[in-house]
Amino acid sequence: MSTDWLMGTWRLVRADEPLDFAPGVRMEFLPGGVLRYHVDVGGVDQTIDLLYRVEGEVLHTENPAAPHAMSVRLSHGEGDSLLFDFGGPRALLVREVRGAGTAAS
Repeated sequence: MSTDWLMGTWRLVRADEPLDFAPGVRMEFLPGGVLRYHVDVGGVDQTIDLLYRVEGEVLHTENPAAPHAMSVRLSHGEGDSLLFDFGGPRALLVREVRGAGTAAS
């Protein structure tokens, strides 16, 4: 599976109850296997830099600063959505698009 579609920033829309996603979570997939996990903590954007790789339809992440790794089935859904399936519980994210007034770099 090509992962070109995965590049960019994705914002959590909803997650099933058993999943531990905080409201406002964003995931920024960058080239070179870097994933910036953004979470709002008291109005401040906190980021955690993770490493990721995709094998088939499975996203593997690990935190080099802590002994934590995770694997989840992913798919590119309708309307440019990102679906995570944790073996039952699911999470839905949508691509975050910069506003028309944002300057391109």
